[in-house]
Amino acid sequence: MFGSSFREITYTAPLPEPLETDAFHQPGEGDWRVIVFPGSPCNKLLFTRLLRTAPAGLDMVVLSRPGFGRGHRSVYTDFEEQVAAAKPFLPKSSGGGEFGDKKIVTLGVSYGGELALKTALDFPDVVKGVVTVAALIDEPHDYALQLEKIGSVNGIEPYVPNRWMKVRKEITARRAQIGPLLEQASRIEAPVEVIHGDFDAIVPKSNAEKLMRVLPRERAGLEIVPGGTHYLELQYPRRVHRAISRVIERAENGGLQPAQSAGKTS
Repeated sequence: MFGSSFREITYTAPLPEPLETDAFHQPGEGDWRVIVFPGSPCNKLLFTRLLRTAPAGLDMVVLSRPGFGRGHRSVYTDFEEQVAAAKPFLPKSSGGGEFGDKKIVTLGVSYGGELALKTALDFPDVVKGVVTVAALIDEPHDYALQLEKIGSVNGIEPYVPNRWMKVRKEITARRAQIGPLLEQASRIEAPVEVIHGDFDAIVPKSNAEKLMRVLPRERAGLEIVPGGTHYLELQYPRRVHRAISRVIERAENGGLQPAQSAGKTS
């Protein structure tokens, strides 16, 4: 049985200056909620297959990250502000609770992978599991870097769409924040599943391998998907759901990675 009754909602994100934003929400009657941080540019429409194939009873939220919600003109480059947009979906004990109390799994795709990890570090008592999908931990492929640099050419900014300028500023600003985040990654208490395609043309799978080196080995599992692209949530949504199920199962059984499945899988 699968859930499919997601809807778009609007809510106020508790940033330093409160921000009206939106999300897809699929209510679930079970104990667990998955909060999804999309990549850059943020497009929650890429996650409709993931929502439609979700197990019945699983509560799921796909955020329009700050800067990409309806009517947003500004860019928000601080990880703290991005994480704050998820706070209403966290339990009351963490200052959230607007949408009810659930056990939380954070799921981040590409740039969002950093935010899923950051949320687990900031709220260790309520984030019970983390899944990263094609996470941008180090750098993208060189051709993607060249596209990013186009936005810095003198005189071109007036001709570049605002959405693309937001992407460039997000990706540039993350470089000062990713080092401190990775330095803290060994403190993550929740089980983590790292998924990456071996045919990812945007973020090399070496990003996943770098992330695995800093995560607690006894809590982290790596899945390299043969033929997997950068858009595993579209290509293999059920594989992503299996990763979610694994972290939930491990969280309910002490959080440790079974010895026989630690490390690289396919």
